[in-house]
Amino acid sequence: MRFVRTSLVPVLIAVAVAAPIASAQSPAPPASRPTQATTPEAQRVPLSIARGVVKSVADSRLVIDLGPAAAGPGAAPSAFVLDSQTQIQRLGRPLAAKDLRVGDAVTVGYQMRGDKAVASRVWLRFGGSTAGAPAPPR
Repeated sequence: MRFVRTSLVPVLIAVAVAAPIASAQSPAPPASRPTQATTPEAQRVPLSIARGVVKSVADSRLVIDLGPAAAGPGAAPSAFVLDSQTQIQRLGRPLAAKDLRVGDAVTVGYQMRGDKAVASRVWLRFGGSTAGAPAPPR
């Protein structure tokens, strides 16, 4: 019993001294992430959405008919600028502006830059789409 007491006492003292030191240590703080630039180009601007039917299309311009319900103040624009960043898709496949046809049902995701509505994405909708089909005979 004397052996147990004499060998156990130093162990208990060591634990009593080491416990506060061990609990006082905190883990290293996580590595900080680099902050993102706060320039307007780097910030994500949400897209506004317009739905309609293609009235005319060119390499750098798309005009759609929004229908009778879209008239009035605060209505979405009907003319959009197409730039090199504009993505045009149908069923996930990329298309070019020349593939769009008058009468195609489209949804346009756009951002206002000044007084111009710049199309970021154009999706051809299922109903009435003729994109990619040969032009009708005249």
